[in-house]
Amino acid sequence: MSNLELHVKIDKLICQGTGYCVRLEPEIFVIGGDDLGEVLIDKPDTKYADVLEEAAVLCPTRAITY
Repeated sequence: MSNLELHVKIDKLICQGTGYCVRLEPEIFVIGGDDLGEVLIDKPDTKYADVLEEAAVLCPTRAITY
């Protein structure tokens, strides 16, 4: 059993609101009223680890950390 704990963040200072994260995992990410990415679940289950890694890599500004 892994002790991995995920804590997702989007740096609003560098997010450009491209929506890659939302398209990858709309259960965790959304585009907010400010047209920037927002995290819906900041401590998701570890089953999302792979998709969070993909979102972080695909983000053009690298605004996503987990």
